[in-house]
Amino acid sequence: MSVYAIYQELFPPQTVEHAERAHLTSPDAINLVVAKASLLQVYAFVEYTPESTLDDEDADQDINLSDSDKEIENERSNGDEEQTLVYPKLKLLKKSPLDTTKGRLELVAQYKLNGSVSAMGVVRTSSTRGKAGCDSLLLGFNDAKMSLLEWSPETHSIVTVSIHYYERDEMKKEFLTNPYPPAIHVDPQQRCALLNFYDNKLAVLPFCQSDNLDTSASNPGDQEDEDHAQKWPYSPSFVIELEKIDPRIRNVIDMTFLSGYYEPTLAILFQPEQTWTGRLATTKDTVSIVVISLDLSAKAYPIIYSLDNLPYDCRSLVALPKPVDGLLVIASNALLHVSQGSPGVGVAVNGYTNKTTEFPGMIYDDALIEQGLMLDGAKALSMGGNKCLLFLQNGDWVGVQMKMDGNKVVGVSMDTIHHPPVLGPQDSGDGHTPVACIPTCISSIKDGEFFFLGSRVGDSLLIKWKNGSEPGSKPVSPEIDWTFRVCDALLNTGPIVDMTVGDMESKDASDDMIEKSTDFPDLELVSCSGYGKNGALCVFQRHVRPETTFSFTQSDCQAVWSIKCRKEHFFEGVQVGGGVQLTQTGLTPEEGTGHWGTVASDDGFKDAFDKFLFISKTESTLVLAAGDELCELESSDFHTTGPTIAVSTLFDHTRIVQIHSHGVVLLSPDGKLVQTVPVKDSKIVDASIHDPYILLTLENQTILALKGDAETRDIIYVQVPASIKNKDVLVASVFADTSGIFASVSEKLATVVKKSRPAGHEKKRKASEAFGTTNTNNNGATTTTATTANANTTTTKKANIAPPAPPTVEFDEIDMDLYGDQSEGEPVKTTVTIAEDEIMTDSTTQIGQQGQNEDDDDEDDDDDEAMLYGDSEPIKKYPGLFNEEVDEVNVSVKGGLGQIEMISFWCLIYTVEGNLQLHSLPDFKEYFVFPHFDVLPSLLTDCPGHEQEQVPPHLPAHQDNGSLSIKELIITDIGKERKDPHLVARTSTNDIIIYKAFAFVPGLDSQSDHTTQITEEAGDRLAIRFSRVHHEYVSRYTEEDNDNSNNNSKKYSKKNKNSTGAAADDDDDEDDEEESDGPEIKKDDHVMGTDPFGSGLKESKVIKPRRQRLLIPFNDVAGYAGVFVAGPQPAWLMCSCKSFVRVHPMKADQAVIGFTQFHNVNLKHGFITIDAESTVRLCGLPVDNATYDMDWVMQRIPLGQTAHKIQYDPTMRVYAVLVSTPQPVRLRNEEGAPVDGKEEEGREPGEFLPLVDRFSLLMVSPVTWETVDRIEFEEYEQGFSLQCVALESKQTSTGRKHFMTVGTGFLRGEDTAMRGSIYIFDIIEVVPEPNNPQTNHRYKHLHTEDVKGAVTAMCDVSGHLVSCIGSKVIIWSFEDNESLVGVAFIDVQIYVTSLCSIKNFILLGDAQKSIWFLGFQLEPAKLVLLGKDYQAFEVASVNFIIDDKSLFLLVGDTDDNLDIYQYAPFNLQSFTGHKLMRRGDFHVGAQVKTMVRLPQIVRTEKGLEYSRRHFCLCGSFSGSISVVSPIPEKTFKRLNTLYGQLVNGIQHVAGLNPRAFRLIKGPKQKMASNRTKAILDGDLVFEFAGLSVSQQKEMTKQIGTTVAKIKEDLVDVDSSIDHF
Repeated sequence: MSVYAIYQELFPPQTVEHAERAHLTSPDAINLVVAKASLLQVYAFVEYTPESTLDDEDADQDINLSDSDKEIENERSNGDEEQTLVYPKLKLLKKSPLDTTKGRLELVAQYKLNGSVSAMGVVRTSSTRGKAGCDSLLLGFNDAKMSLLEWSPETHSIVTVSIHYYERDEMKKEFLTNPYPPAIHVDPQQRCALLNFYDNKLAVLPFCQSDNLDTSASNPGDQEDEDHAQKWPYSPSFVIELEKIDPRIRNVIDMTFLSGYYEPTLAILFQPEQTWTGRLATTKDTVSIVVISLDLSAKAYPIIYSLDNLPYDCRSLVALPKPVDGLLVIASNALLHVSQGSPGVGVAVNGYTNKTTEFPGMIYDDALIEQGLMLDGAKALSMGGNKCLLFLQNGDWVGVQMKMDGNKVVGVSMDTIHHPPVLGPQDSGDGHTPVACIPTCISSIKDGEFFFLGSRVGDSLLIKWKNGSEPGSKPVSPEIDWTFRVCDALLNTGPIVDMTVGDMESKDASDDMIEKSTDFPDLELVSCSGYGKNGALCVFQRHVRPETTFSFTQSDCQAVWSIKCRKEHFFEGVQVGGGVQLTQTGLTPEEGTGHWGTVASDDGFKDAFDKFLFISKTESTLVLAAGDELCELESSDFHTTGPTIAVSTLFDHTRIVQIHSHGVVLLSPDGKLVQTVPVKDSKIVDASIHDPYILLTLENQTILALKGDAETRDIIYVQVPASIKNKDVLVASVFADTSGIFASVSEKLATVVKKSRPAGHEKKRKASEAFGTTNTNNNGATTTTATTANANTTTTKKANIAPPAPPTVEFDEIDMDLYGDQSEGEPVKTTVTIAEDEIMTDSTTQIGQQGQNEDDDDEDDDDDEAMLYGDSEPIKKYPGLFNEEVDEVNVSVKGGLGQIEMISFWCLIYTVEGNLQLHSLPDFKEYFVFPHFDVLPSLLTDCPGHEQEQVPPHLPAHQDNGSLSIKELIITDIGKERKDPHLVARTSTNDIIIYKAFAFVPGLDSQSDHTTQITEEAGDRLAIRFSRVHHEYVSRYTEEDNDNSNNNSKKYSKKNKNSTGAAADDDDDEDDEEESDGPEIKKDDHVMGTDPFGSGLKESKVIKPRRQRLLIPFNDVAGYAGVFVAGPQPAWLMCSCKSFVRVHPMKADQAVIGFTQFHNVNLKHGFITIDAESTVRLCGLPVDNATYDMDWVMQRIPLGQTAHKIQYDPTMRVYAVLVSTPQPVRLRNEEGAPVDGKEEEGREPGEFLPLVDRFSLLMVSPVTWETVDRIEFEEYEQGFSLQCVALESKQTSTGRKHFMTVGTGFLRGEDTAMRGSIYIFDIIEVVPEPNNPQTNHRYKHLHTEDVKGAVTAMCDVSGHLVSCIGSKVIIWSFEDNESLVGVAFIDVQIYVTSLCSIKNFILLGDAQKSIWFLGFQLEPAKLVLLGKDYQAFEVASVNFIIDDKSLFLLVGDTDDNLDIYQYAPFNLQSFTGHKLMRRGDFHVGAQVKTMVRLPQIVRTEKGLEYSRRHFCLCGSFSGSISVVSPIPEKTFKRLNTLYGQLVNGIQHVAGLNPRAFRLIKGPKQKMASNRTKAILDGDLVFEFAGLSVSQQKEMTKQIGTTVAKIKEDLVDVDSSIDHF
């Protein structure tokens, strides 16, 4: 039987492999492009001045170049971190205001690639983007692929310009696999780029060079060349074989370009004859260097100079800038400088140099040799002038300075920079260096000020440095005098070497009050991550688990609001608080700028406590005063006789406004009535309030606008234009923009004009000046061949707009249901067709020589431009904005010390026809419109004039369920350090759609090759677009059919099936009930509204008006601003500047129906929830050491030493962790004499000792994550395995008891026979230390069994202990809890790396010989080989997958693959089971080192249960966590056909093929593969959830299924593994 499984990456890779600085997104932006295995991230570097520099001076730490102990004594952890850095920052450089700036990285874009990035480079081409001052990105992939990428401002994403493929058979050598990863090198003058692959092959990609002197076309030929260079920024590439340049070149170690030469000049470091340490007596100094000039036009490659006999351990080359020039060669034991005309000079860095090399130019300086440096894997960064900085593997930094004699280098001085150990938060006393061990990449971010240090095993750091040390600290040496400070860090969870699952310990005070609806334990996933000083435990949780501090039950709750308010302040008779921000900037609305105002932010009030709590009920409103206790207000004028729609404050928090279904009430801060505004037209169903505006949505689908008048302090009506009044409005909300991104085209261009631009940006300036005066060509041609290199010119684009409609859009019945705003039979307007064509069809474009699609539903820019601005009027002079001075007229400053920010108010309107509109307030002028928003494309652009005409109110009574109607829509700020506007929508299927706003000025950012005219109308549009944020959260319940709304047949399908028993109110009397969502309780309300929460529908007449609001924004819960999604499956939308918006689901036993943030003396920056049982909970988000920025909620517990293994004891609920610290060791024989034969003091200076890990066993409490017990092992004793085993014991009623076992081996070098030990520990309860209840457990040592051989792996089977000792497997019985007795054994292969058991079956993986499958018989005791794999490959981890009655063996190998085997004795090919049948294979892209098996969760009639299917969680070296889960055959085949559609139908970044990436890799593996595609790539399948509705329908139609069915499959996969 075949296995059907799906692979999905749950947590992305985190180990930084490559980093490059580039001007990618715009000419003046500094971007850092980071590659983390298969994840590509683009960050923007932002320099800012911290708000309070005084606090920082106290809290920051210092890395001084001194060892003064004073620093260490005064260290404190910085509590107010911007993000949860594991290491506190270093001290601020207090010299001038300029020195107080910090830097941080903000995520701009990220992409999952279908391949691991193995090389990266940045190049400036002659394309339009290149001429505008932007860089392109080169990515290299195994074995020999290269992609050229550029940034597209139109779509706010990366586009592929060209792909280059060199994996041709004639270039491959005799090897089956390629041991040489490709490397990219870029010429400093941007003339060419090289891809070094297959050891000694070079692929050269020449770039077209444009003359920078004069770009005006003097003759037509030049213009043609320039157009060609823009369309094809590179010449055809060609391959050079290095052996043809110099026959000795083989075994290339490194290469780099040199600057300052007329032709591109390349230095190559290679080893013609290989040697190693054991052969140094006969062969040493085997490395050579050769420098060649690349004449690209003549294809001639003369050698400029070469140098032989360099040390055999040379590792890398670094090109040095002027004035030094030449090359720095880094060897393990020496540092050398090589340049033309110089014999080379080197300096020894330890005592082993003279034994390994006879290089003639080596200088032996005793002071330097005594430092005993190891330069293996060191990275170098040039610091300007004659200085550079080396970053060593152990975390130390070394300052290097060249000693010059004129132009000649005559020596090198080196000084080690020692960092004082800085204590991490919640540390047990182990010190941390604040720098990354084992650096992988180093990139200068801002020359002379900031650099980025990437690491595989620790956090990657953004570091600020400057010349000159702190006052009072002594410099290391007169020459090198630097100060460093860590400004920012990218968290790293990798490499994950072991994982375990444990019960989550709750800190809730009211745990006993909460009745759990399921019997499932709350689990958490804990991993061992990092290395050395960066070692840590990472705790992963998929769900947000709030800490409840207090809860009470209040019957019949519907919604909740908290209000903070204050009284007005008068200072010398002038009112300074309240209403001041309503001052306009002085420009009248007629000038088109009336929507701008300014506000002085008042930080002091942000921390004020909430005063009132409003709880809305079915027939009343409860008002509570929120002091130390919550108590009901006795006498107040609040509206309490009916339910409340919304509550907020006006006039700078000095008035409270309460909205009920029949009007608006304005009250003073003490609850006294000020004004009432009755609404008589229709009942109010929804309200949106943002001081000073109030927007009311009425039951008859019209809106009312009110405004607080700053003069009279009353509420007044705002005139709503008839164009809006006559529309059926579904959703209306107010948004206040403080980011400045919501600005019109004319405002943006006016600011661009004002900016002084360097000469390189002449074209940009011309374009923006042209906006005000004449109409000139803008920005030349297109950026890349990929964006707009169509043969279509402007005329053909315009021709497309005219009727007849293009054949690509056919409106069949499904489409009618999809758009839902056209009566049957109504003809489709041409304008709509065009808009649909643009938004929904794939605009196919060309890519270089290969045809590729651009991002699927992103429009072609030419279409966009021609459509928007093609037939425009002559340009009128338009007054620029921001030209005025900021004075006391248009700016208010509170208390003289406020910070001034611009603010503009906008009204978001979504109509029945599906139009999304943005209007400025108070004049309701339209600035942005997007038709058919319910298609949910990946890009929203402004489409003026493409609205539909009015549609009759009778919509089709029954819509197809595939059609998504939008139920809620808000724009709000989401973020932490920096809050960005996001558009969040909730659909009828309860899916959450998120769009992020980005600035885009048509004609300025665009790369159109035709003249763009900006009309006055176009200048009045908003210069923004919205790009869709992809997330993999799929709603777990769907709507019922309208017909079913009477009988609870479906309920909501997945999550809360049984949470309601009430029948829905079956009102079918209104035509527009589908869209209105509010006045009646319809099918949507049955799922989402008042009904499912069991509030009883007897009083449905009263409930009707209130619309269920499930998207609830918050602006300060634990420092985050975001959106809470209420409902049966509550979720949090939050992010920081390092992440996109994350959708974190929240654990809730009942559906949450009400939420509000709450800040109180008892609950700081917390929140309040109301569930369907009307339980009111006051909760806080756990923030200690936790971060919500990653894909999962994560907290990291620094250990300060390498963690190797972790196990959880389920009875005592503690973790055992095996850790080690490297220590220098003198190897001794059995008698204790040194192996090297030297006396104790006989070692030469600088001859450092080898490092051997010293192991210890920790016990960690999961409540506080502190270490409560520690057991040290002997010197030389290495811990290989740790296992919590259930062994037979008479101490418990079940006959089994859990023990902690450790397997060790003694490492004394290769001359001493290996021996080992098995330790058995019991965990016992003891009396805790005073004031520390967590210390109530200790290890009790029961037994040590000494064995001959290392104990490399252990597990338990049938109450017995299985251990792998050398090449034997022995099964032990633990007799009377005091001795081990062997009962069975079997001889296996070479070295067992992993072991796993189920029932009485044992699976073991070998370091060379694949896997063995054993069976254990108890009576009589016997161990039998059932089957094995006859292929030889290296196994890293093993586990089982169970699909009902079928058992499959899951194997992770060292070639980054996962393989599935089956023991099938009845299969003829298995030779009665002796050969394990291979059932599937899959390439992961990172080595899977650890696996955890768990049962799937299914929903049955009895509720949630564990199923008979088991899945595996896999932890990899890249820090990613993935899952391999069995699925039903029908689901597999349906998703597999969808996978084929997705492979061909969507755009893949860098032109990579998902199928090729998932093919098995490795030399031995390829022969063993039976090519069954039994594992589905879930990463690509889950992309389906992020596609637009039209694409989803098109794909499912082609494979003969429905969107709902696919979504159901995705939900089944997702919910079955939802343990955490």
